[in-house]
Amino acid sequence: MTASPGPRGATLLRLAITGGSADRMRILLTAMGAAAGTLALLAAAAVVSIGPSDGPYSSDVLNERGLHQGVVIALILLCLPLLVFVGQCSRIGAPARDRRLAAFRMAGATPADAVKIAATETGLAAALGSLLGAGMYLSGRILLDRPHLDTVTVMREARENLFVGEPVTGPVWNLPTDVIAPWWVIASVVIAIPIAAGVLSVVALRRVALTPQGVIRRQPLRPPAVLPAILFAAGAGGLAAFEAVVQAFGLDGSVKALAAIALLLLLLCGAGLLLGGAAIAAGIGALLAPRVNNPALLIASRRMIAAPYTASRASTAVLLAVLIGAVVQGVRENFLLITDPNESFYADTFSLVDAVLALAIALAAASLLVTAAESVVERRHTLAALAAAGTPRGVLARAILAETLFPLVPTCLLAAAAGSVAVRGVLGTEVSAFDSGATVPVPVPWTELAILTGGTLAVTAAVTALALLFLRRSTDITELRTAA
Repeated sequence: MTASPGPRGATLLRLAITGGSADRMRILLTAMGAAAGTLALLAAAAVVSIGPSDGPYSSDVLNERGLHQGVVIALILLCLPLLVFVGQCSRIGAPARDRRLAAFRMAGATPADAVKIAATETGLAAALGSLLGAGMYLSGRILLDRPHLDTVTVMREARENLFVGEPVTGPVWNLPTDVIAPWWVIASVVIAIPIAAGVLSVVALRRVALTPQGVIRRQPLRPPAVLPAILFAAGAGGLAAFEAVVQAFGLDGSVKALAAIALLLLLLCGAGLLLGGAAIAAGIGALLAPRVNNPALLIASRRMIAAPYTASRASTAVLLAVLIGAVVQGVRENFLLITDPNESFYADTFSLVDAVLALAIALAAASLLVTAAESVVERRHTLAALAAAGTPRGVLARAILAETLFPLVPTCLLAAAAGSVAVRGVLGTEVSAFDSGATVPVPVPWTELAILTGGTLAVTAAVTALALLFLRRSTDITELRTAA
């Protein structure tokens, strides 16, 4: 007996785009995330394409060729929460999509065919978004190409390793709209994003068994607790004792090696945080469950024990933003002490970085909203049963908020502390002041860290509260007909 051939291209396309309102919303949000990612990557490509004869620009960050690499890295890092957002969007309407895939299996589709259908849907949505992002980039380049007459200071190389400021008067651009990335770069970005989205959807289905009877998600019962703690301790401890680590490896004179080691330790620290979120959620639930009498806290704690990965999955992008934000605040305190206070270049640059961080936190909060809403809809049978048994909707709402925020508070504090320790360990706790040359201590940016963590938690709480709009419909008595 030979295996039946998979669906042809036209059939695969029709099956991928067939669905209800939740499927259309999932496709729309995935396309929007892909468009934003394409726009960010093409903007980074434009910055890379700036040559010596291009410009000048009103922003010193664009005029300084040595800072272009930092701008590009910032734009690429901005794509991380966008990728998380796209990944979370793929879960919107997951129960209905799962039933549709199960129906395809009953009609004779193989598990591989069902995966192809899901991957094609995500890839097509990302392709539409990628084309939209490229169109926005090309049209924005034309619409915003409005230079104005002004005088700016541009650093020119007088001789080797010596740069002097040279005032330039003439047309000045606010953005690098006078340059364009090579066509093959634009085409590569437009093609790569849908491929990456399709691959991510296949990876997301690796723990899913698509059967004719339904969709079975293979989730580990107990989250790993030891490995994340080891990674976090190794990364944070290595950063705190960075000077000892450098001396142990004999790398005092290699700047690139120092930067690579610091980045590796920071990655270990971040990996420990992200992988340990589920263990922290399960630990908090196990600590609260036998000790609380509040119904909302009891429901939330039992949920954190039963589904720790769901409780921590949405916080990934938020923790990354807090970790990077804490590093930026520490670097700011260091640089402002060793540079001319009358020169606003560094202050303006860090203000720009703060704006990028705020955007990244907003995107992370958007992915959190998607996850919280999907969690409410996915549990509508259980929520409807609790409501039918007499549990007030207010109790259920407080339980959902507690389930999201309780694991997020300690992990956000750990991320902020790790970022601050990383900077102080790598750059030191004392510097030579620019104005006096005296050695002065570098203060800990307590205010900025408090605003970063407090603001992030406030935004995530507000966003999670928006997901409660789905609670009334999910607790309707008719949802008891939904499969558990």
